[in-house]
Amino acid sequence: MQTVKIDRTKNWTVEDYLLLGEANTPCQLINGELIMSPAPNPEHQRVLAKIFKLIDRFSTGETFFAPIDLFIDQKNVFQPDLIYISPEKANIVSKRGIEGAPDLIVEILSPSNIFTDRNQKKFTYQKIGVKEYWIVDPANKTLEIYKHDQADQNTPSLYVAGEGEVTSSVLPNLKFDLKEIF
Repeated sequence: MQTVKIDRTKNWTVEDYLLLGEANTPCQLINGELIMSPAPNPEHQRVLAKIFKLIDRFSTGETFFAPIDLFIDQKNVFQPDLIYISPEKANIVSKRGIEGAPDLIVEILSPSNIFTDRNQKKFTYQKIGVKEYWIVDPANKTLEIYKHDQADQNTPSLYVAGEGEVTSSVLPNLKFDLKEIF
């Protein structure tokens, strides 16, 4: 087993990140800083599996779940929990990962990633043109949807807590009650 030592004195680039190979610890490159996280807990994984099955059932494109690299620019490589790519955008899937704005990204909050997912990643996803960004919070049993074209980028276009219908403009046939994933 190889140990990875993080050099915090430098600004990491995509080239540096790629030299890590397939690390055993999930890591992302965020604003030139290598961020390593512990593996998600079982509840996180259960919620992810349920969302994946729902989206995959109603989609015609490809659905990927972490870890998979989303290359944004020379200082940012994210690993969203779930990515949906429509057939029209199939060309953004490359041998090294996803290279372009997916149609839909889902991030499931964990205690270690709340700030990153609600701020840095949300603003980046909006900036690069992700059509829909879902923030799922298992601890509070909530789901927020942010759309790229909404006027107020800080207020979700859909907010569901505990129970209620979740719909998607990216996947118009997708409808489920929030209780199905918690």
